[in-house]
Amino acid sequence: MLDNLLYWHWIILGFLLLVLEMLAPGAIIMWFGVGALLVGSLLFMFPDIPWEWQVFIFSAVSLASIFAWKIYSKNSSDDDTDSGTLNQRGKALVGRRVPLVEAITNGIGRVQIDDTYWRVEGSDAAQGTLVVVTDSDGATLKVDRAD
Repeated sequence: MLDNLLYWHWIILGFLLLVLEMLAPGAIIMWFGVGALLVGSLLFMFPDIPWEWQVFIFSAVSLASIFAWKIYSKNSSDDDTDSGTLNQRGKALVGRRVPLVEAITNGIGRVQIDDTYWRVEGSDAAQGTLVVVTDSDGATLKVDRAD
């Protein structure tokens, strides 16, 4: 049965695995699809490759692709979930310099950042004073005067 494997069998298997990857999460099945497409391409160019080598090349390329992707994605900063600001919009604003919309009186004031008004805490300051966000506590930003 495996002696009759043709290049288009591998190509179809590769595309089916790529489509299956779209339906299932994880980015693992995709690499098996890449392996199958590579074997199909090699078999198209060299049609006398025995089925044992086809399966070996498929396995080796698939596993090597998975490990290479894991190493690449681990070193990539695109998915930095340790940054601490995911779903913490206030923390993402630390370091921003903005003018006060309402003066800080008795330690409480207000700023506008982008399209949102934020309650701020800090030392008393007049309206229009430039402040820098130093920390956040829920929906309240901690600010200091920007000098």
